[in-house]
Amino acid sequence: MRSDIDKILEEKKAEALLLFSESFKDVNMYYMTKFLAPDPLMLLKKAGNPPTIVINAMEFQRAKEESIVKDVRSYAEYNYFKIVKAAKEPQVGGMKFLAYVLKKEIGKKSLIAVPQSFPALLMDFLRSEGLKVKPFNNLLEKARETKGPDEINEMIAVQRVTEKATSEIMETISNCDIGSDGTLTYKKGGKKQVLTAGKLKSQFWHVFIDHEVVTEDTIVACGPKSAIPHYFGEPQDNLKANQPIIMDIFPQSLRKRYGTDMTRTVVRGKAPKAIKKMFDAVFEARNASLDALHAGALGSDMFNLCCDVFEKAGYQTIRGGKQIEKGFTHSLGHGVGLAVHEGPGMGELTKSPLKEHNVVTVEPGLYDPKIGGVRIEDIVEVTKKGCRNLTKMPIQLEI
Repeated sequence: MRSDIDKILEEKKAEALLLFSESFKDVNMYYMTKFLAPDPLMLLKKAGNPPTIVINAMEFQRAKEESIVKDVRSYAEYNYFKIVKAAKEPQVGGMKFLAYVLKKEIGKKSLIAVPQSFPALLMDFLRSEGLKVKPFNNLLEKARETKGPDEINEMIAVQRVTEKATSEIMETISNCDIGSDGTLTYKKGGKKQVLTAGKLKSQFWHVFIDHEVVTEDTIVACGPKSAIPHYFGEPQDNLKANQPIIMDIFPQSLRKRYGTDMTRTVVRGKAPKAIKKMFDAVFEARNASLDALHAGALGSDMFNLCCDVFEKAGYQTIRGGKQIEKGFTHSLGHGVGLAVHEGPGMGELTKSPLKEHNVVTVEPGLYDPKIGGVRIEDIVEVTKKGCRNLTKMPIQLEI
C-alpha cells in the first residue's frame, strides 16, 4: 500500500523518491498520483513527507482537481522557461530544469531513489549535476502488492464486467450449431456463419467498451493450439465442437486502470475422455490451492501443492526446472492490479510469504499438444486465515 513507501525508502536507506514519466503508460506514476496524463510529470517525495507534483501549465489545473497528491506545483514556479531557453537544446534544458528542482527541494547530499525503469540518460545527467540518484528494484512494485479496499473494489467492478461478457460468450457458443466437420456455426441475417476466435473477441470487446473497460487482447484458443498457454488465437481460427476452448480474459478499467484476470475452459458438445480427466485434475488443483492459501504461505509452497495434485494424477510438471512438452508448464499464479502481471508470484522460486490483502490469480493448467489444454483461473484476495475469491463466474466444462 502507499503507506508502505516510507518504510521501503528507509530499507533502501534513501531520503527521497523521484519519478519522471507519463502516467498513461507508467503504472507507478499513476499509482502515486491517480492522475492520467499523456506527457511526463515530476513526482518528488521526501521520506516521511507527502509527495509533490511538478507539472506543465497545460495540466496544472486538472492535476490540482483530479490527483490524490495535494501539493501540485507548476513548472513556472521553478523558472522553467528561463532555464530551458538558456540551454543549447530543449532536451538538455529539460534535464537542467529537473536538476534545478531537485537541488532546490532535495539537495545534493540526499540519496534519491528512482525505479529501475528510470531513463539512464537522465540519471547520468542528474549525477553529472552532483545529485545522488540510485535505481532500485521493486521500489514501488512492493508497495503495490498489497491492496486497499478502494483498489480491490475497482478490481471487482472490472471482474463483474468480465463475467457479464463471458456469460454472453458462453451463450453464443452454446447456441451454435455443429457442422458435419465439427465446426461451430451460427446464423446472421439468415445466413450461416462460422464461429471464429475473432468473432468471440469482438463480442468480448463490445461489452468491455460499453462499460469503459479495455484490453490489449483476449485469448481464445481452440483444440491443439489451446495447449500453448499464451496462444492468443488468430481472428480467422475456426472454433470446433468436442474440443477445448480456452478463454483467458484480462481487461482493465479505462479510467481507473485496475484490472482483473480470469480463465475458463469449455467444450461445446462432448469433451473427450482425456480432456475431461485433465479438467478434473485442474479443478482439484484449483480447489486444493484455494483451501491452502493464506497470509504467510510461501508462493513456492503453493506451487508445490499444485504440482503434488498433478503428479499424483499422473501428469508431468516443471518442478525442479524440468523442460516438458505436456503437463503443468507454468507457475500457479501472480499478482494483479494496475498491471495484469505483478507481484507477488506463486512459482517454485518464489520464497517470500504472501501477505494479507495481496490479490493473486490461482490458475492451474494442464496441456497436451495433441489434444489441447485446460486452465481455470480465479483472482482472490489473501486474508489472514485464508482467501476471498473475487471471482463469481461458474465453472463448467461442457456447454
